[in-house]
Amino acid sequence: MATDISNKRALIIVDVQNDFCEAGSLEVKNASEIIPRINDIRKNHQFDLIVLSADWHPQNHCSFHSNHPGSKLFEPFFLEKTQTNQVMWPDHCVQGTFGAEFHKDLVQADTDTIVRKGQNQDVDSYSAFGTRPEDTGLNDIFQKNQIKTVYIVGLAYDYCVGSTALDSAKNGYETYIITDCTKAVAESTQHEMEKKCQDINCKFIASHELN
Repeated sequence: MATDISNKRALIIVDVQNDFCEAGSLEVKNASEIIPRINDIRKNHQFDLIVLSADWHPQNHCSFHSNHPGSKLFEPFFLEKTQTNQVMWPDHCVQGTFGAEFHKDLVQADTDTIVRKGQNQDVDSYSAFGTRPEDTGLNDIFQKNQIKTVYIVGLAYDYCVGSTALDSAKNGYETYIITDCTKAVAESTQHEMEKKCQDINCKFIASHELN
C-alpha cells in the first residue's frame, strides 16, 4: 500500500452491478467493457483504500416506475411525499436480488470497503456519499483513513459516477474521473455531467495516465 500520508489515495468503483450491465434491467450499453480495465488498475496501481459502491434499493423505492401509477419510464414524476421531481427508472438493484450483486468478473478483495446507497425508500442517492437525508458514511471513512485524493470509475458516468465525483470535490478531495473506466447512459447527459464536474475542478484522466 502507498505510505505517503500526505497523499493517501482511494479508488471508488461505482455500481458495477448486474442490473447496470448487459441484460440487466437498467443496462448501460457495453458496460462490461470497463471491467477488465478496472481490474487492471487494481492490479497495477497502489491505493490506500478501495471502495465499492452499490445501489441497494427496497422494493418500494421512490425511483421505481412500477410504484407510481400514471408515471412514465425515464421521465420526471412529482412525488407528493417529498415534494421532489424524481426520474422514473425500471426496478433495479433490489436488495438481495441477482441484479444487485456485483458483476462476476469484477475483482474484489476482503479488504474492500462496501457502501450501499438508495436504501432509504424516499431518496434516490446517485452519489456513493449518499443524498440527504441518506448518508452512506463514505466521507467519514475517508476522513478516518486520511484520504486526500480520490479516483472514480464505474457506472454510469452521467449519473452515479459523476454525482460521486461532485460530492468528492465538494468534500475537499482532489478528484479524478478515469474516463476509459466508465460508461454513460447517453451522450447528452454525459456532456452535462462533464460540465458540472469541470466547474468544480474535477480532473479527467485515462487509465494509462494513472501513476
